[in-house]
Amino acid sequence: MRIRAALLSVVMLLPAGFLHAQDNRLIPVGDYAYEYIVRLQRRGHLLELNPTSVPYRRGDILRALANVDTLRLEVSEAHWIKLLNRSLKPARKSEDEAEVGYRFAVAANTINSDRMDMMRPHGDAVNFYWYGTWASAYIDTGPVVAEMGLYHNRFYENDPDGLDTALRLWARSEHTYAGVHTRWASLYAGRWDAHWAVPGATAVAVSSNARSRDQLMLRLGGPRLSVTGLLSELDSATGAYFTGRAADDTVRTASTRRFFAAHRWDWRPSRKFMISFMESAIYSGIGSGISLKYLNPLHPFTFVVDNVPKNDENNGFLGGLMWAQYRKLTLHGQLFVDDIKLQPSKGPETITYIVTGSAAYALLRADLTFGFDAVTSRAYNAPQAPGRYIYLNRGLATQFSDYVQTSLGVEVFLDSWVPGLRTGAGAVVLWQGERDMRQPFPGLDERPRNILDGSVQRTVRGAVLAAWQPRHWFWISMDLGVNTTSQDLMPQETRFVGLVHAGLRLTLEGGLNLWSW
Repeated sequence: MRIRAALLSVVMLLPAGFLHAQDNRLIPVGDYAYEYIVRLQRRGHLLELNPTSVPYRRGDILRALANVDTLRLEVSEAHWIKLLNRSLKPARKSEDEAEVGYRFAVAANTINSDRMDMMRPHGDAVNFYWYGTWASAYIDTGPVVAEMGLYHNRFYENDPDGLDTALRLWARSEHTYAGVHTRWASLYAGRWDAHWAVPGATAVAVSSNARSRDQLMLRLGGPRLSVTGLLSELDSATGAYFTGRAADDTVRTASTRRFFAAHRWDWRPSRKFMISFMESAIYSGIGSGISLKYLNPLHPFTFVVDNVPKNDENNGFLGGLMWAQYRKLTLHGQLFVDDIKLQPSKGPETITYIVTGSAAYALLRADLTFGFDAVTSRAYNAPQAPGRYIYLNRGLATQFSDYVQTSLGVEVFLDSWVPGLRTGAGAVVLWQGERDMRQPFPGLDERPRNILDGSVQRTVRGAVLAAWQPRHWFWISMDLGVNTTSQDLMPQETRFVGLVHAGLRLTLEGGLNLWSW
């Protein structure tokens, strides 16, 4: 009775609007919902949502969908909104009820490569990478939400780049968190993916490329002006080795603990224009731990990380992004500066940067897209190995460095003939240098080029795309193409690289009144 009275007293202190369910559950970054949200945003819908920061809360998506004028939609737009509503619609019967539920999803990728990167295939074996959510249970009531998920992915065991993260029963706790969200402030703690870019585009500061990690997220502000802070625990390093363990049989030294922090300040003066300032830092040390000065999003790293007290080594980054829309054209660009060296005594003069850009033109029943990425040779690296921008050998932003890539594509929506059917074609050109962020930082006697160092590998890919999703619980897609690769003093290589993806999802939900029994 005392516990119940204490809970009720806390609830009485909350504003009345917070006592109702707010749908604060996070939609996983890899969910197909984001494909349809991006297409709708390109057509001027759902712009209440921040187009360059995911995951979204389910309630935010549903409220944005409710504002769409469904009487003026094209056939494909109507189908996308139908899929989103059926996938995200809450099951509670009353706003006074908490929502509880269980979700099960299973999907598979079939690809003739060990690596999932279509531009950088590794090996030629045909792999069947099945994955799924074994258990995902959640409760969502008022400003409070909690979700627990067990995730299985066979690719974790066979990833040629990252470390295996699912050792017991081939499962890993992912998308597991608890949080409190109000109109002007949010605090989440747990393990989930974040992506600070348009979904599917390259993100220079925080991306979903690495495995999800334990973190805290604090957000303050509203739709026009906001500030967000992330603080994550990374894998420890033993010397220059990243094993995911405190020590291994090769190196028996004190473990260097590593943490990742990132801030972004968003200013959105209108629905169709926004700019953001971003910064991030990896800090490390034998005695490093949760540091409040890194979590606080009101602390600019420039004035904090090297001031006294400096308890940790750090590797910092500064950058920004821009997103704008004019009629049917959507533009998105990001710039990240890793380091600026103008003193020859400390090595060659360099400016280490990452720059990305994309443009999308939305026609009535098609999307035309263009993309550009450039990552310098020493980007995301550091003289001290623990400062590398990686987690379990996966890049926290991009997986590779020292490359330039351009892409051009078209996607046609055929819902007027077959609901959920779309097809398209694309061409990608990649120039890849020899440097890698996981390699040791070059010494003073080395003078690598700032970009495209060593023997450059040139890859051109032409591909056809197709996908079909007639229902919200079933989908299938394919990406079939030919890669032509050439490199100095090596014969040209041509190979087929294809990916077929299919998925199935089942959701069981209901309402529960927590305040009476």
